[in-house]
Amino acid sequence: MTTESPLHEPDNMPLTNQTDSGDNMIALYYCYPPTNISDPSQHASFHQDLCTTLKLGGRIRVSYEGINGVLSGCVDDLKEYESKLREELANEARAISSLDADSSRNMISEAIQQTYEYLDIKYCHLRPDIPIKDQLFDSLNVKITKEVVSLFDFSAPALNQGKLNKRCRQRRRQKRKDKKLNDNDQKNGCVNETGDEGMPLERAEKHDTQDQGQKSSERLPKQTASSMEIGSAFTIQDWEQYTPAVHLSPTEWNDELLSLSQRAFKPKIGQEQFESQEDTLPEDAILLDARNIYETRVGHFAVPNLKTFFPNTRKFSSLPMALNTPEAAEALAGKKVFMYCTGGIRCERAGSYLRALSESNAGAWKDKVAPKGIYQLKGGIQRYLETYGEPSGGNESVVPVSMIEKTREPEVCLYRGKNFVFDHRRTDPVVGNGITKPISSFDTSNQGEQTTKKTERISLVGKCIICSMPHDDYDNGHAPCEGNEARCCRCRVLVLVCDSCRDSVRCWGEPTDKNELYCGKFGKTCVDEGNIAENVEAAMF
Repeated sequence: MTTESPLHEPDNMPLTNQTDSGDNMIALYYCYPPTNISDPSQHASFHQDLCTTLKLGGRIRVSYEGINGVLSGCVDDLKEYESKLREELANEARAISSLDADSSRNMISEAIQQTYEYLDIKYCHLRPDIPIKDQLFDSLNVKITKEVVSLFDFSAPALNQGKLNKRCRQRRRQKRKDKKLNDNDQKNGCVNETGDEGMPLERAEKHDTQDQGQKSSERLPKQTASSMEIGSAFTIQDWEQYTPAVHLSPTEWNDELLSLSQRAFKPKIGQEQFESQEDTLPEDAILLDARNIYETRVGHFAVPNLKTFFPNTRKFSSLPMALNTPEAAEALAGKKVFMYCTGGIRCERAGSYLRALSESNAGAWKDKVAPKGIYQLKGGIQRYLETYGEPSGGNESVVPVSMIEKTREPEVCLYRGKNFVFDHRRTDPVVGNGITKPISSFDTSNQGEQTTKKTERISLVGKCIICSMPHDDYDNGHAPCEGNEARCCRCRVLVLVCDSCRDSVRCWGEPTDKNELYCGKFGKTCVDEGNIAENVEAAMF
């Protein structure tokens, strides 16, 4: 588990004047600097002081490997923050280099320019249907962490068998009994053979495993590939060192996926032209949504004729288990994998892990061929919708930059629905109005030439978990900060429930005697309980 230490005590600084203007935005970013962060504590102080001065609120994680943040405030202040951050990162790189003062001073401008290669700050609109004050952070939280984003939760059990959770509960009950007996022994002057602060050796070893986030990576119990089990989330030796996914810009991403989609309609005339090319066919490519189930339920990519693999996890740290299932190995093996998430940071880690897992010849990937290629959407869904999205409900106050500059055609959007975000907005106001079939098909009567055809588009993919009626608002017309959302009674994950069905069920935190609501199929089960392979799915659009 990742260790998080506050920068100051207290580390939440109340903010004041964030509600005076409509010129507020959300800034979303992450970066893995090539030189790393030499002193996370000092760098965290930089963020704390600068954000306090500029009256910016939000959350920032700082580690040796990089930073990850989401901030709210006036646009001019956010831009000033970005400028200062780039200077700080450039100075960090300069300090680590062996250049003398004069040489480094001459190269500072170049160093700042280089930050654009690894620091991508996305500026997001506020929702027009919610008061400004309800969408902005009212405090600042800067934390020093072991990782920018954690792919593993070592305190969680592997979910490779449906009955495993029951056994885990039995073990926990037994350990509580052992602890009580051990405490009584200590009070009575008895001495046990211990391994850690008076704890019996067996429990000390488990304690050491659960406390890994507080120790260096060298202390982590590395698993060899041969010891991995199907459905486990054991780490692979040095998986972080594997080549990450290849970055594709939104335009490159769209062009590649549209080209694959259109090849499904190759005509008999001119077929030799396709067979002579080394290009991938639609059946040899697949999309991978690296997000959680409550994110994909309100929006996702849907490329005609291409499958998308949905892990349907409750949390990111469950993704390794989902990728180590027979369903995932069967769907992804030997294919070009196009991976995406909200802003790109989760794909940075998931891409390396998928490559390491697929080359391990272990677990569910035993005797499986590794993917032909692993790609990720640079800047994630957020950056993609800046290029191909449209304002929700046609609201003209929220317009993607590409629509203003007329740099693209709206018919080519491949994303359907909303983009779930981890701030007080819940979802971004720029949505995807995804196509339902390729915009170009082949007319065999015209010697295989392409003819453009209009197509229907879809911008609402969510549905009520109970009655399946179209519905994509977790808050049912309320602001997210009001706390009226429906949550699973077991794991507290968000659940889509329409107004008509809302009163018929009991959600988490509600003291009623109605039927309990869960986040799994039809609201009857929880996705965080049982066999994780039962949740994963591959869908064709």
